[in-house]
Amino acid sequence: MSDNKKTAVLIAASLLAVFGMFRFVYGEEGQPEPSASTIEAASILNPKEGTFPYRSNNYTMPEQQAAAVPVRPIPSDFKLIGEGGKLALYMSEKTLAMMIKNKATGYVWSSAPKEADIESGGLNGDWKTAVKSPLLITYYDENNMLITGSYLSLGGKVVAVEAIPQGLRLKLNLTNIQAGMTLEVKLDGDSLVVSVPQPSMWEKGKSKLASIQPYPFLGAVHKADIPGYLFIPDRSGALIRFNKAHTRFDEPYVGKIYGMDIASDNMESYSGETPVPVFGVVHGPGQNGLLGIVEDGRYNAEITAYPSGLNTDFYWISPKFTIRYGYFQPTSKTMGGYNTFQKEAIASDRQVRYLFLGGDQADYVGMAKSYRSYLQDKSELVRTTKPGSDIPLQVQLFGGETEPGLLHASVVAMTTFNQARTIIDRLAAQGITHVTAEYKGWSDGGANGTRPAEFPVESKLGGQSGLKKLQQYLTSRRIPLYLANDYMNAFEGTDLLSFRKDAVRSLSNEIVEYPFFGWSSDEAFEDIMTRFISPGKAREIGEADTKKLRKIGIDGLALEGIGQFLFSDYNAKHAFTREQAAGEYRKLAEKMSGSLNRNLAMYMPNDYMWKYTNAIFGMSLGSSQYMYETDTVPFLQVLLHGIVDYYARPVNFNSSPREDMLRMVEFGAYPSVLMTHEPYSKLRDTPSTDLLATQYTDLEQPAIELYAMSNEALKHVQDATIESREVPAYGIVRVTYSNGVQIIVNYTSSDYTLDGVIVKAKSFAVNGGE
Repeated sequence: MSDNKKTAVLIAASLLAVFGMFRFVYGEEGQPEPSASTIEAASILNPKEGTFPYRSNNYTMPEQQAAAVPVRPIPSDFKLIGEGGKLALYMSEKTLAMMIKNKATGYVWSSAPKEADIESGGLNGDWKTAVKSPLLITYYDENNMLITGSYLSLGGKVVAVEAIPQGLRLKLNLTNIQAGMTLEVKLDGDSLVVSVPQPSMWEKGKSKLASIQPYPFLGAVHKADIPGYLFIPDRSGALIRFNKAHTRFDEPYVGKIYGMDIASDNMESYSGETPVPVFGVVHGPGQNGLLGIVEDGRYNAEITAYPSGLNTDFYWISPKFTIRYGYFQPTSKTMGGYNTFQKEAIASDRQVRYLFLGGDQADYVGMAKSYRSYLQDKSELVRTTKPGSDIPLQVQLFGGETEPGLLHASVVAMTTFNQARTIIDRLAAQGITHVTAEYKGWSDGGANGTRPAEFPVESKLGGQSGLKKLQQYLTSRRIPLYLANDYMNAFEGTDLLSFRKDAVRSLSNEIVEYPFFGWSSDEAFEDIMTRFISPGKAREIGEADTKKLRKIGIDGLALEGIGQFLFSDYNAKHAFTREQAAGEYRKLAEKMSGSLNRNLAMYMPNDYMWKYTNAIFGMSLGSSQYMYETDTVPFLQVLLHGIVDYYARPVNFNSSPREDMLRMVEFGAYPSVLMTHEPYSKLRDTPSTDLLATQYTDLEQPAIELYAMSNEALKHVQDATIESREVPAYGIVRVTYSNGVQIIVNYTSSDYTLDGVIVKAKSFAVNGGE
């Protein structure tokens, strides 16, 4: 692309971005809107589109009133094997099927569908045995082919039974493949625990186990015979409702817990963000709910969810535990090679805990609250939010960026440390004094000159002394400063590690790499490759950086990559499983958090990192909207609000500013804006050419308006937890907090009245509380 053409495109894009912000502030007709009051935000006039847009899976549907779900009788061949305070556990000696009675509600859950539904479902022989089996299994045969089977189809037999407290231990043989394992089923307090201990697994033949799914049809529903849904942990959360009429799907939901493992998984198997190891089933919203928590083995497990019509007429959801990964082993540079698999099984127990919910807790909100309590009981979720009179605004200050030259690269200074003060002061003059400041591109070479960011501090921005003065100034204003760094990706030329020794290696012993700027049309950046840093080396570099930051008085760090992504490392000299890698990252985060006065932020971290962070940046406010998903829900936000502060993506990247503002208010996310002192046009020849409309003079007014509206709602609930969420009509949502405050959001173009409260179109209202 020529320089003139590139300049024209960038100018046009910038004008569009600024125009979008202009419409956010001034509305469709270019007239200033009234400022937000203490009860409701200003409205904006739009054409009346009706409720059609809000029936999509980007929103949540209203719940329909449903008759009580009939209680399934417990057949006489099911024997009581455990009983606790709220649960009774039964098992069939013949089929090993389970039934669990919730004594508080009288409802009975079963691990196998009704025989009549199985017979009328049009299932082939393999699926008939599969839905009746306590285990689904995949294995590699003697030809390295991956085969799918089940406990029954593989000649499963019980060779020993042992009574354990509140349950049974069953020793199982899979006679057809000369393999076996022990399956433990028991009650633990008010939950059901299903586990397969790793030491109990054995193989004597040529077949090798690849994966197992214990009791996959627990809570399965035939077609839409029962009202309800499956809950899947896709980004913020999503539902798959039980429907009689639906599109025929070709693929199930497969969500790798904690995301794809780039060293083990096929790159084509990417399934988005899955930051929590949970799933759920509802039989009658507000009646009966089931929450599954994958405990042991979660680092190498997937959540699989099948809608009715895909292989069977059942809706079902289950964890799938990987025992071995398959991979392609190259034998030449011309892509010759063969398919094979790991010789040794992954050394991990596999365990799922099931919680049974009833009444008004039997929905996705109740599931989120239950998992919140679960993590708090384990001290894995610690309250760090510090409410003030107003909510915080995240201001991402973009410092320097690299720009290629004829002989060597130079640095474009977009926001010096002194200019950062100017931006903060300008916002304060407009009444925004509660700020969370993040500084990107602070190191030698700027944001993408090197990865990880390396000392010394970039001299064009003011050097170490300038950064120290900025920290002191912000501290005097009680504004935390987080320096951004990425300890996951490494560019060529870094002095911090050796790729041969310290880069992550895949199962085939190849260094894992990919083009970091694959989106770029500029030839100067499209061939920049990044390697992933081995978890042990990442910890070493991060701990060294923490000491340097403390020496110059910096007490805040924002981690990009680490916490959000997780992978194995098959380097023979220092191998890491995913579980071990998570342990290294936890140790690094614990060290940083302690050294930096707990001022440690992370970008969309997985739940094993939550206890170490006091702020979450770039929070997901939606699902992936796969075709089989019927609703988007704020599971993560219900879980975290009032415990840890979380911030939305910068308003610069919003395609629908007003809609996104309402989503932030509904999901309880604090606003964010990325700002530079210099015009964005200076970035046109840098790797950050995709950043548009960044100059603070262009963004001040939209940011102030966004903040004012968000603050009017969220300042009342900063340390309150979300306790319920209702959707009385399409495009209308009411969220109730623990302090009694209700926030009602109206996405539609018509005013709406709910229990006497008028909510303006495209606006919100705050009701209740002290």
